[in-house]
Amino acid sequence: MKFRICTIMVAMLAIVGCSTFEIKSNADIDNERTTALLYDELIKGETPNTAQLTLFMSKMPKGGDLHNHYSGSIYAETYLDWVADAGYWIDKKTLHISKVKTDTSMSVDELRSDTGLYRTLLTRWSDKDYQNHDHSQPPPDQNFFDTFGYFGPIAQNYNKGLMILKERAIKENVSFIEVMLKSVGYSYPDPSFDKLIRKDASHESVWAHLDELSSKIDTDDGFKTKIDAFTKTMEAAHKGIDDEHFMMRYQTYTSRNSSPSIVFSGLYSAFKAVDQSDLLVGVNIVGPENGVVAIADYNLHMQMFAYLHKKFQDVNRALHAGELTLGMVRPKNLTFHISQAIRVAKAQRIGHGVDLPYEEDPIGLLQEIKENAAVEICLTSNEFILGVKGNTHPYLIYSAYGVPMVICTDDSGVSRNNLTGEYVLLAARYKPSYKTVKEYVYNSIHHSFLPEEDKDSLVHSLDLRFEAFEAEMSVYSDSMLQ
Repeated sequence: MKFRICTIMVAMLAIVGCSTFEIKSNADIDNERTTALLYDELIKGETPNTAQLTLFMSKMPKGGDLHNHYSGSIYAETYLDWVADAGYWIDKKTLHISKVKTDTSMSVDELRSDTGLYRTLLTRWSDKDYQNHDHSQPPPDQNFFDTFGYFGPIAQNYNKGLMILKERAIKENVSFIEVMLKSVGYSYPDPSFDKLIRKDASHESVWAHLDELSSKIDTDDGFKTKIDAFTKTMEAAHKGIDDEHFMMRYQTYTSRNSSPSIVFSGLYSAFKAVDQSDLLVGVNIVGPENGVVAIADYNLHMQMFAYLHKKFQDVNRALHAGELTLGMVRPKNLTFHISQAIRVAKAQRIGHGVDLPYEEDPIGLLQEIKENAAVEICLTSNEFILGVKGNTHPYLIYSAYGVPMVICTDDSGVSRNNLTGEYVLLAARYKPSYKTVKEYVYNSIHHSFLPEEDKDSLVHSLDLRFEAFEAEMSVYSDSMLQ
């Protein structure tokens, strides 16, 4: 019987090829088992060993980070270095960047020598030292989104910034990042369109209005010019990024808190740019979901995605959806964000997905997400912006239902976290099995927007990385038990 099984396996190997059908050695199996036992020991009890977990997660291969905002991922201290290099100034009253010297401006060196003011700047430009929160401080969500107004003028140092993200990723064993870098920058304001489309929001009327506006945009000389300039910026920013250890690709987006014509023209140019560039892999929509315009026009925005998906069927869609909780908006506004992103916009990934428990038909929605999409889990971001953590986070629902999830950083510079820290939070709070943690890591490649051949390459690399990691953790586990 043993001989017959071996003969069958040899025949299978001959058919499928050794490169696609690999059998783990006994040593690899033992190392994986020992690593899982070590992990179980680290998460045991009410107060898991977070120091050891941090070491474990730092060494662990983490695949990709699929929800990553470029400008929010650079640390404030780095932006200050860039301000100094550019010869710019900091206004000592507002702490905004000033490109010219004024009576209230100071150099970066002068700022850093004033310890109190320097620490105040860090709390304005990031979430550092934020106390959650007293009446002298802005609400957490406002504090978070306000940070982008401070470092925005210096954030366009794209290649240098992306190199920093690459170096940081490699040091913590991340092999791929899907970065939301910037918008195309194209806008076609049309007040008559805005008035008409908001007046009659039925599906047929909306699509007719979008056809008309699309035709206008197609004849605008600035449309192609902006897209061409944007793709050239992307190509220049990407130089030197990909190598045998690391890969990066990009999403583009528009803001959801503008008039319908501006939102649509931004989305249209985004879909068009992704359709033309191999470096661009998807389209998103960003900005606070509780904004007045974002709430009022949410269904309209989802119809825009549906319209453009029909026009550009090969362009991928990841949507921020359900980044809301009770108290931020009226209860009725918690009932449809994720469902419309899935059912109308046909999103392939949902960013955050926190309002799930309040959605209409959440159980049916869970099944649809499970079959058609994945959820990007951003634990630190959700805790700070929304105050949602621990047992109040829908991770527990997604996990129980078997919905595919990926663990992400969101804005690691503003939140002052990294992907290692997100996995530590995940393990300490929810104690998923080591097998489940590995599943999330592989999900980050399987649910990326990369072409299949690139996914296969990264998965193969991940297999080898895990073999090396588990061998190292097996030795480490033995030393801990001596």
